[in-house]
Amino acid sequence: MGTHIEKLQQEARNVVGKNWSGASLTREKLLGNLNRIAEFAAQRGYQHMNQIGSKLVNDFFEKLNSEGLSPSTISGYATAMRTLAGAIGKANIVARDNAPLGGSRAGTRLQPKVPNVEKMLEVRQALYEKAEWLGVAHDLRVSFGTRVKESLLTKTTFTDTLGRTLLKIEGTKGGRPRSLTVDTPEKVAAVAALKEYLTATGAKSLIPAGMTLKEAYDFQRNALHRAGATKENGANAHLARHGYAQALKEAGVEREAIAMDLGHGRTDVISHYCR
Repeated sequence: MGTHIEKLQQEARNVVGKNWSGASLTREKLLGNLNRIAEFAAQRGYQHMNQIGSKLVNDFFEKLNSEGLSPSTISGYATAMRTLAGAIGKANIVARDNAPLGGSRAGTRLQPKVPNVEKMLEVRQALYEKAEWLGVAHDLRVSFGTRVKESLLTKTTFTDTLGRTLLKIEGTKGGRPRSLTVDTPEKVAAVAALKEYLTATGAKSLIPAGMTLKEAYDFQRNALHRAGATKENGANAHLARHGYAQALKEAGVEREAIAMDLGHGRTDVISHYCR
């Protein structure tokens, strides 16, 4: 049995191949989770990993839940299983949401947090005083709910077939493409500030000349910290996404649409942002 388990573990690694980088887990964690999935498949009598189906998936997660593993740990296995299933052309055998698998963290440690609007305004002023590109990036995060990396790389707008202006979000997590409508005064102002900065500086993005993405990311992180943009103050960069999601929820936007705007592939994650 030991040799067969090792064979399936190697097969799982081979079939996933370049999909390592598409996972939200580290390579080491994904490898460990794939090894356990392959071991379970071998114990259930499977000869090859491309033979697995929804029954094995259901049995595997039933086993994990019986062991009392945390939702976070089960979510990690769900990511590994989705990566494997996609690599063998059977993406539909794994639920898109973690909740049916036992990996939903709603109601546990991930609770919606309300941004401190007054402090966020103070942070905005401090960032603009430090460097214009920092302030523009902040406005993109607040107005569009972008991640920090996305706010540094996003630069392009376009008009769709319905005549709407959209902002193409770049540097997205997992490479998932998304574009957001420029449909509020705040969004219009943020895009105008972005275009004005790029035109005035001749830059291709908000990353200053002479800086790499990592250097700009680190510079921005330090500037945010010095400006008091901390979790304790209710004003860290990620809380801008919370505020964006909560505004959409209050406007009656469906959870699926909120998830798409934030760049998440699963709706259960939205419980982290809004009730």
